[in-house]
Amino acid sequence: MFTVEAEKFFLQPGFIFASQEPYLIHTVLGSCVSVCLWDSIQGFGGMNHYIYGRAKPGQANGKYGDAAILHLIRLMRELGSRREDLRAHIIGGAQNPVLNSRIGEENARVAQEILAAKGIQVVSQDVGGNLGRKVIFNSGTGEVFVYKVQQVRESDWYS
Repeated sequence: MFTVEAEKFFLQPGFIFASQEPYLIHTVLGSCVSVCLWDSIQGFGGMNHYIYGRAKPGQANGKYGDAAILHLIRLMRELGSRREDLRAHIIGGAQNPVLNSRIGEENARVAQEILAAKGIQVVSQDVGGNLGRKVIFNSGTGEVFVYKVQQVRESDWYS
């Protein structure tokens, strides 16, 4: 796994990253979700990290899944991808039992609905549950590695 030489990029919440060059894109997720898109023909990809499922009118940005996913698709298309060549991984959306919130579930559902509506094949999903996730996506190979963790620590956010 991860045989392609690649730079590292840490993806902060609310951000989107795509490149034709290979990167090991990594992030840490709780109730947030990341969608990783990979061009299965040209061999490059991108990833987002959003906090909330749907934006209110006039608030669309990378913090919201409905905006972040569409923008990631647009970035991939601008880099030369055809929609039918894109493959997706959906990761995150954990529930916080202390907060009794369903935001993680909604975040995952937004990704599933938008990718289905756009006809993008989802090749893997690791969503829900009560565990946080550390994620590494190899944008050159399309491989994703997920570490599940009991507790996300401040030190997990920075390499």
